Amino acid sequence: MTDTNNNNNGIIVEEISKVANTSPRIIRILSMFLDHCIMCLLIVPLGFLIFGIGVLMKDNLNNGIGMVLVFIPFFVYLNKDFFNAKSPAKRLLGFQVIDRKTNTPANEMKCFIRNLTICVAWPLEVIIGLINPERRIGDFLANTKVIPSEKEKFKSIWIDLKNTKLKIKFIGILIIAVLYFYGLSQLIFGMN
Repeated sequence: MTDTNNNNNGIIVEEISKVANTSPRIIRILSMFLDHCIMCLLIVPLGFLIFGIGVLMKDNLNNGIGMVLVFIPFFVYLNKDFFNAKSPAKRLLGFQVIDRKTNTPANEMKCFIRNLTICVAWPLEVIIGLINPERRIGDFLANTKVIPSEKEKFKSIWIDLKNTKLKIKFIGILIIAVLYFYGLSQLIFGMN
């Protein structure tokens, strides 16, 4: 094995890098798919935990609190770009979400807004990503785009997490998320 292949990233990252070096469209779609897989690996156990807590406490929970608990994993998914405008896959493959006006990393609110379309239009987002690797539907809503960036190791997320302080924008994101998920729940479950 050569020194260039012995970089301690692991075989999965090496194989992804080989595929990713083929086309910008393939790289972008791979990034979207990898993000989806990583986030599902993170939120499915969280979902089971919340479901278990809900079952154990069903007599003490009202429907509103139960709905909020159900949507916590989705909230985590929608905020995958929260730290430095890079999701886990964007870090590994070398992408970053930027604000189109300032050409700086998109703030937390813009990253959240761009991901709101994922819950209702993920397959369409993939098609748009094939056509335009820099911008999908959510990017048009948030006035952002995805650009190549320096690749980072997965553990850089933990470093960013430790250095993050609660900001007023986070409270705004929580309020928007509650309204968004309440509206979705009314559309899905409120149709009688």
